[in-house]
Amino acid sequence: MTTVAVLTTIKCGAPAGDGYASAMQSFRLRKSFAAVHFDPAGKGCIAFLPEGAELRIAGSSSLSECFEVVWESRLYNIFKVDLLGAWSNQIDPSRAMAAKATA
Repeated sequence: MTTVAVLTTIKCGAPAGDGYASAMQSFRLRKSFAAVHFDPAGKGCIAFLPEGAELRIAGSSSLSECFEVVWESRLYNIFKVDLLGAWSNQIDPSRAMAAKATA
């Protein structure tokens, strides 16, 4: 009997591949969206990011058509179409920095 093992590696923090990711843009969600968080072992967990969450793009995701974003000091993978669509607002970088400084 032969046993076949498959190893899947998820590379978090993939280099930025487009203008949004390289510019470190921030967005505020206007409704809840599903995202995927990978633990250090690479196991994915679906999470729902809440309405009003402020997300900072960390780079391109290893998942197709996704961005890697930071929310509450954790990395998540969210579909580009969700983040760049009508249900999120881009945050002015100077306002985002000012809000962080007063928090």
